[in-house]
Amino acid sequence: MDGPALSGWERRLLEEIESDLRQDTRLDRKLSTMGAKSPNRVLGALRAAGRRISAGVLLTVLVMTSICLGIGVRTPTTGVLIALGVVWAASVAAAVAATELLRRRRGGRQTEAVDPAREERRERRPWDRPEA
Repeated sequence: MDGPALSGWERRLLEEIESDLRQDTRLDRKLSTMGAKSPNRVLGALRAAGRRISAGVLLTVLVMTSICLGIGVRTPTTGVLIALGVVWAASVAAAVAATELLRRRRGGRQTEAVDPAREERRERRPWDRPEA
């Protein structure tokens, strides 16, 4: 502690408060189990996938899956199923490639173009100016 030590009276009050709080079993259980929870690997993987996969790719996967399943159920021959698998994989790959291309293009524009109004505001901040 940075300040002076507690007096005897303050220590007794603190001990009484702590003993009253220990008698509350619900609070004691909540406080004892509070803290960092062990990471859930499945949720972590889903969150990471959610950051990498765009909504367009997910929509393409869902639509193409439903179309291919609908066609595959009606005519379940080997040739049709192989063709559907190729079409499904090609459409998903095209969606992923288009998303990555747009993401790179958008990222490049953001670093190159600087809004002059924002730049003026940034220069007016006192911590950006060198001290005289």
